[in-house]
Amino acid sequence: MNYLLLDDDVRLVELGSGSSVKTRLLLDILTSQNKIEYFPIDISEILAESSEQLLSDYDDLTITGIIDTYEGGLEFLKTYDKKKNLIIFLGSSYGNFSPIDGYKFLEKVYSTMKPGDLFLIGLDLVKEKIILESAYNDSQKITAEFNLNVLSRINDELDADFNLDNFSHHAIYNQKDQRIEMYLKSLGEQSVVISKSNLKLMLDKDDLIHTEYSHKYRLSEIHDLLDDVGFELKHTWLDEKKHFSLTLVSKN
Repeated sequence: MNYLLLDDDVRLVELGSGSSVKTRLLLDILTSQNKIEYFPIDISEILAESSEQLLSDYDDLTITGIIDTYEGGLEFLKTYDKKKNLIIFLGSSYGNFSPIDGYKFLEKVYSTMKPGDLFLIGLDLVKEKIILESAYNDSQKITAEFNLNVLSRINDELDADFNLDNFSHHAIYNQKDQRIEMYLKSLGEQSVVISKSNLKLMLDKDDLIHTEYSHKYRLSEIHDLLDDVGFELKHTWLDEKKHFSLTLVSKN
């Protein structure tokens, strides 16, 4: 990754750092070059814990955590100083945006960048239907647990009475719209009360509750999208099977 050889005056900024597991792959490379200033942006309180762990594992690292939305964190950085930033958005979280919201997000990133700043974005690529549906219906049921956790959050935060045993995870690939669609399927007739929303749901067997989209992209679509926003393409990396991409762009 020669394009990621950074000078001392470049800061690493991560959107949605979470537990910073993926971040370590970059930090292993960057901290071998020089000292790195790292600004993780996330709304989760886990940011403090993950930052402490990173500081104990990397000697040449300083961290300034920003607990805020992506937009709020970027606005903070916009006028923070004149230091150049490498902004990273790893994983494939961009795919959860609708096309309109995704474009607005990229415009926001672009508008807060200074000339010479870099942006590295991970995107999941279009691939065979069986591969995608197998990934989102994994045998270990990791995705199913993640999906059902939505109901747990609603129970906790909105005082609802969803019984998780009455629902099953359901994920399909919509080839026309190039997206995985995730649902929770009702296993029988049931009623659910969401007290803080003053709402009562009546569900029949096989009724679906939509929880998430995960859009997939072709390389040409990625390049056209980033170019349309105004970015200058620097480099794209692919895995061996060409299932996933990392694209580096700059603002002139």
